[in-house]
Amino acid sequence: MSLDIYIARLKKHRHRVTPKVRATIGLFLKSGCLLDPFEVQARLQKQFKGIALPTIYRIMEKLAECGILVTAANADRQLRYFICREIEAGHHHHFICRKCGKVEEVNLCLMEEVSKYVHRQLKAVVESHFLQIEGLCAKCSLHHAPKLHTN
Repeated sequence: MSLDIYIARLKKHRHRVTPKVRATIGLFLKSGCLLDPFEVQARLQKQFKGIALPTIYRIMEKLAECGILVTAANADRQLRYFICREIEAGHHHHFICRKCGKVEEVNLCLMEEVSKYVHRQLKAVVESHFLQIEGLCAKCSLHHAPKLHTN
């Protein structure tokens, strides 16, 4: 995905596009995996000496508000983010590898079926949802496949 699409999204939401914002988007595009604010700060230190953690948080929150970054929930309660690579694709979900942190787009949503079920069974109306799909990516699942012992 081109950096220009993300820059256009920021401008559409009337956010300033600074070199630090560009670098943050570029970092997420290059990494393709979950990053926490501390990792982003460490990786941007080479380019922006003394970049402060509050600045990183502000940038990442701004990118999340625009739908460029997505937050991921974790058992350790550490806030992590990843970039939405199909930002113009409309509603979709993401698969997150629990081992390496790789994030992949899942262009499937069965929420319409769930909404019908909720309405039918609970007499309630679904207004929104959040789905985080986790597991092992293709590469990591190869290394974690159960080994068969032959005698």
